[in-house]
Amino acid sequence: MRRCEFCDSPVPADATVCPICKEKIAEETLERILPLLKRPEAPDVRFMGPRERLWGVLRRPAPTYRDIAKKPDFVGPFLVILINALVVAGMFLALSSKVTTLTIVNATSGATVEGSVLASPHGTIFYLTALSGIVASIMLGLLYLIVGGAFAHLAFKLTGGTGNKAKTFSVVGYSILPVVLMRLVGVVVILVGMPVYPGVVDFYASGAIATITPDIVNWAYTSGVWGIIDMMTTASFAWVGYLLIFGIREAHGTSTGWAVVVSLLCMIVLGWTFWQVH
Repeated sequence: MRRCEFCDSPVPADATVCPICKEKIAEETLERILPLLKRPEAPDVRFMGPRERLWGVLRRPAPTYRDIAKKPDFVGPFLVILINALVVAGMFLALSSKVTTLTIVNATSGATVEGSVLASPHGTIFYLTALSGIVASIMLGLLYLIVGGAFAHLAFKLTGGTGNKAKTFSVVGYSILPVVLMRLVGVVVILVGMPVYPGVVDFYASGAIATITPDIVNWAYTSGVWGIIDMMTTASFAWVGYLLIFGIREAHGTSTGWAVVVSLLCMIVLGWTFWQVH
């Protein structure tokens, strides 16, 4: 028996309007052209925990976002923010591993050896910087979720959305996962492709320790590898937009076509904001 995708009531196989909730249930043209955007069948929809939802938005977004819309949560979005903070710390340490320094191996003769700063006596500074950065990244991620979620909710409401704020924040939080995954790939790109920091850093020079962190940032931003990471991040916005189609449609009761339009507008704003801030 065919079931209504809105209220899960049984409906005749040839019905175009649900006799119970009166919603139009005919498959949209866009869903016929792009089967990936088809609404989930009722048997595919079931309650999921946050971890299962994190996997579900990547593997089976249609039923996963239907579940999120039915019962929004904030644990999953917070896990995304936490994972992102850890990945950002990993990117900093990956960059730091490319910085060399002179380490004294014989105090009597003054002999030195060149190696990664992370393996030097001063490596603790970089590990502590990465650790403190995790807290800052979490706070910044929460701020972005609040501001971005509020903006998205206003946009969804102005375009006819019916969902509440909890649904919007949950949908937005889960949909940012592709950006985090792309940053994780960025860690590998840094380790493989980033050249060694130009010149050996002398930590024994006055003020060298205090200025090394901004030096790394400037060196990284001017490298071609960082440009590749920026392009990868921008590309991940398209994946985010794809996920938002399901989230907007399920959380705010819109058509698939209208969800595509609103999602596209959100991605334009997201991309513009990223490059302006960057």
